[in-house]
Amino acid sequence: MRAVCNIGVLGGKLGLVSRGVATRSPQQVLSGVLVEARGERLELSATDMELSIRTRSPAEVEEPGRLVIPARIFNDVVRSLPDGMLVLEHDVGEGVAVLRSRENEYRIRAYAAEEFPALPEFSAEGSFKVSGEALVETVEKVSRSYSRDETRPVLTGILISFEDSRLRMVTTDSYRLSIKETELATTFEGKREAIIPARAMQEVGRIFSGSDEERIEVQLSESQALFRIGDVLLGTRLIAGNFPEYGRLIPASFEREISVDRDEIVGSLRRVNLFAQRQTPPVPVSLVFSEGSVEVVVRSGEVGEAHERIPASSEDDFTISFNPGYLLDGISAVDTEKVVFKFNEPLKPGLIVPNGEEEPDFRYLIMPMRDPART
Repeated sequence: MRAVCNIGVLGGKLGLVSRGVATRSPQQVLSGVLVEARGERLELSATDMELSIRTRSPAEVEEPGRLVIPARIFNDVVRSLPDGMLVLEHDVGEGVAVLRSRENEYRIRAYAAEEFPALPEFSAEGSFKVSGEALVETVEKVSRSYSRDETRPVLTGILISFEDSRLRMVTTDSYRLSIKETELATTFEGKREAIIPARAMQEVGRIFSGSDEERIEVQLSESQALFRIGDVLLGTRLIAGNFPEYGRLIPASFEREISVDRDEIVGSLRRVNLFAQRQTPPVPVSLVFSEGSVEVVVRSGEVGEAHERIPASSEDDFTISFNPGYLLDGISAVDTEKVVFKFNEPLKPGLIVPNGEEEPDFRYLIMPMRDPART
């Protein structure tokens, strides 16, 4: 194999595909990037057997070939090189990748391409296109509340459904629940639904944000999802299992509906959280409502107290406490000038929605906490 390519372009592509490399695997070949020289390009692939990323970089291929190069050293060498052209060769006899730039030469021990697993191919049949901006925005709204607990795999994913012209995403970690619905220009026949690892959807967002594309091509099968963004193809295994019946978790009605200026309460929460987060685990933040205002309170036995009062549409006295980080996550995902809180009892879940929407496109259900400082 012998190919000549631009160092800067290759470095950008290599940095992107390296996000799919396995960081901990008994299979050494998964710590590398598969490089295939053919036609007028280098095809770069990486996978950890859960997620795969493929892209291509322009090249003058003088002799086609395939090999797997350890990702970390490959990436580091290419990024450290000055601008210019790189010659990439495969010394089959010694089993090394040879990188040449100007008068410099680097020889990296490589793996056989035959050891690298076959990756799924994208098929236009059965695929569909969606607005990349809408898809990524929806992911951002719900990505705060997926679980990081690998013992409950279903909760580490995002439940994604396409129906008619609606895209819906749902996440929960048992302490909060995020639901975001987005209207799309595309109309779908039937309903398509899957639980996709949150990590994979966040990677889709990163790739789209760094591209010039407007649409993302999606292909869903029984066991995997593929996303094509320009010359990048991301594949991911779907998560098997039953997602919680989240519709049952949201109360049919609420006794209180209170609106507060979004920016004001976000600012208050960030400041009082300076007291809450210095204690492990963080102490609750209490929302103490009275007629026309809410007092945002944190009492830490180790640090001290913080009190802030801001206007609210509340009409009577009511107090409820939450994990301050979880509360801030939900409010921050609201785009309207005011945020609406819906409550029943102090130890029942509260709902956060945008202001002025009869059928809100974003809902954030959050479980309250007992505040030991108030009991």
